[in-house]
Amino acid sequence: MDATTIATHATALLSPLLPMILDGGAKEVGKTIAADTIAKGKTVLGLLTGAPKGDKVLAAAKNLALSPDDADARNDLDDAITGLLKRNADLLDKVAAALADGTGGNTVIASGAGAVAIGGNATGARITVTLEKK
Repeated sequence: MDATTIATHATALLSPLLPMILDGGAKEVGKTIAADTIAKGKTVLGLLTGAPKGDKVLAAAKNLALSPDDADARNDLDDAITGLLKRNADLLDKVAAALADGTGGNTVIASGAGAVAIGGNATGARITVTLEKK
C-alpha cells in the first residue's frame, strides 16, 4: 500500500481513540471499544510518534484529541502521517503491518454531521449524504 492509503487508515483508527491513548484514561467512548483496538491504536501512534519527525504527528494527534469532530484537525493529522510515511519506507511497512495484524476486529466509528463509516472495502462505491436543516 502507498503512504496516503496507510495514513488514511491510521487516521481513521486513531481519531476516535486519541483522547483515551493520549490521556491514558477511559473516556465514555472507551467503555465500548475493545481493548485490542485501543492496543492497536497505541501501537500505531507509538510507531508514528517514535520516528524521526514524529513530533508533528504527535502535535496533530493532540490537537485532534481536543476536537475530535474537527475536520481540519483530522486532515492535519492525516497530512502529518502521510508526510512522515512518504519519507520513511521502513516506517510505512511497520505501520501497514500494525494496521493489518488482525487484532482489534473491525471497529468502525463515524463521528460528526454527515460522517460515514464503512467496515469493509467500498472501492468504487458512491456515497451520498444528505444533511437535514434544523
